[in-house]
Amino acid sequence: MAADLIIKSIGELATVASTSGVVKGDAMQNVLRIKDACIVISGEKIVEVGAEADLLPKYASSNCTVIDAQGKLVTAGLVDAHTHLVFDGNRANEFLMRCQGKTYTEIAEAGGGIVASMRATRGSTLERLVQLGQMRLQRMLEAGTTTCEVKTGYGLDIDSELRMLEAILELQKHSVMDIVPTFMPAHAVPPGENRERYVKHLIDDMLPQASRVVTASSSKTHVYVDVFCDRGYFTLADTEQIFAAAKKYGFRLKVHADEFVNLGASKLATTAGADSADHLLNISDDEIALMAKSETVAVLLPGTSFYLNLHEHARARTMIANGVAVALGSDFNPGSCHIFSLPLIWGLACLHLKLSVEEALTALTVNAAYAIGMGEKVGRLSAGYQADITMYDVGTLEEVPYNLGWNSVAQVIKKGRSVFKRS
Repeated sequence: MAADLIIKSIGELATVASTSGVVKGDAMQNVLRIKDACIVISGEKIVEVGAEADLLPKYASSNCTVIDAQGKLVTAGLVDAHTHLVFDGNRANEFLMRCQGKTYTEIAEAGGGIVASMRATRGSTLERLVQLGQMRLQRMLEAGTTTCEVKTGYGLDIDSELRMLEAILELQKHSVMDIVPTFMPAHAVPPGENRERYVKHLIDDMLPQASRVVTASSSKTHVYVDVFCDRGYFTLADTEQIFAAAKKYGFRLKVHADEFVNLGASKLATTAGADSADHLLNISDDEIALMAKSETVAVLLPGTSFYLNLHEHARARTMIANGVAVALGSDFNPGSCHIFSLPLIWGLACLHLKLSVEEALTALTVNAAYAIGMGEKVGRLSAGYQADITMYDVGTLEEVPYNLGWNSVAQVIKKGRSVFKRS
């Protein structure tokens, strides 16, 4: 096969060693680290990866574009498995409250939290939501993210939630990144609303209308439904009802589980066939064992426990030791984690979740891709995969989390095309 693009003089190429499937247990540590490497690309896909001495003579031609990596580190494009990046307004005042010792619950009870973002987002236009989303996606791209999931959930009424969904689908249509939409009106119960009545409205009215919006948009990917199953939000019975209805409309499933207390949502995720269960700070040992036997990916969000100034973090080491597929996400949102940078999340995962740099890479690429249903296309530097590549202005894998406060991303390739290069 003729090459369109060759990336040569790669100081270190790092990618998961396996060539297919989600990665669990000890295999998360198994990362190929090739020195003096080369990537060969044709169109949007990778043709071959290996030593430059072997590949350059085989593929180089006058018709082929060559990028000189100049000794840089190269990985697969980073995948953000959990974001809330479409919203209006900000909650900087809550950051100050948190610095003064207020908890997430205390801030919510004082009129902050998700409801504060709801007020600003309900008053926003579709055009403004798209504009804000584009700006945030560009920042994420410049930090090495090439694929991400984006949720609704700050409208909490039918018009606003559908407008958020339309904004995400519009971003998907025009962004260079791959975007996977999630419909999440079950993010909180709106003020003054009865929870049971709101859940019924969500099932009877919101889901069918969301399905029509998705069909009309010709979405490039599948679409998820997510539920915040936790104390003060939605019950396990609510979540079961919403999941059953979502499946009827062809939505795939994921769940916010065990963030504050354990209501059994992780177990439900495995039995309902959810692609991921996210947060998991209070998951039980029995549920860890169930997740290990399932295809449900555990999406851990160390930026959130850090940003909320919590003393405890998700038990990543226990999960990995028991064979759970662990992924990472930013949880970028206006209140509980205003962090969009996956290299920063990488550092926090190593510091607070005790992941090795190789495990964190696996969690931020292939496993994150499977958590959002994209694992067959992105997350690996292997033949046949989409040519999504992040290049760093460092020479080795360890230097990305080590440089915690500096964005080391130098260039990003998406579908075989350079979409960002730091000047």
